[in-house]
Amino acid sequence: MKVLFVCTGNTCRSPMAEALLRKMAREADLPLEVRSAGVAAVPGAKAPEHAVTVMKDWEIDHASHRSRPVSQQLLQWADLVLTMTAGHRRMMAQAYPDYMDKMYTLKEWVHREGGEDSLEKMDRLQAEIETRRALLSSASSEEDEARVRRLQKELQDLEAKREVLLQETSLAEGTEDVVDPFGGDEQTYRRCAKELARLVQALVDGWEKRGSGR
Repeated sequence: MKVLFVCTGNTCRSPMAEALLRKMAREADLPLEVRSAGVAAVPGAKAPEHAVTVMKDWEIDHASHRSRPVSQQLLQWADLVLTMTAGHRRMMAQAYPDYMDKMYTLKEWVHREGGEDSLEKMDRLQAEIETRRALLSSASSEEDEARVRRLQKELQDLEAKREVLLQETSLAEGTEDVVDPFGGDEQTYRRCAKELARLVQALVDGWEKRGSGR
């Protein structure tokens, strides 16, 4: 499968998503081809310093990235076009209507391919959380410490999964965009990169389950 990420200037969001997907696909042994571009990109612009810095959190050398604009050739090449915002998708659809059927926002595609309904996932997680809490509250002081620690760790992991699911369902609340970190500080870029990493990991997980990308 050939995936094209699109943002505005192709210096922040789409190239970070490109680099993350390339790394995660390689680790998952998925033979994906990945590129990125911008709807208003100036060819040859470097990634911002903060983007280069935060991508090191994933052991990615981002310093060599250079921006490029969206083109018909890139759209012909791509099997799937994932934009960072609904606005990007609309602009692309107006400029290149022949390729509309392969255009989605990143969050839209993740939500669409998510499989199990988010409410069902949340109900199941909440039930597991309540079970662990009940077991912990009923544990006596003489109970095996290792078992108590295990229950505490399981509860912590389940609550973390619930928080991730709450973030993933932001699309249902009308938040279809990945916010542009351009002009922000390093923490702004790191928040954006973490959101992209979560979304890209969801892509990879879905394709692994379906045997896609091969």
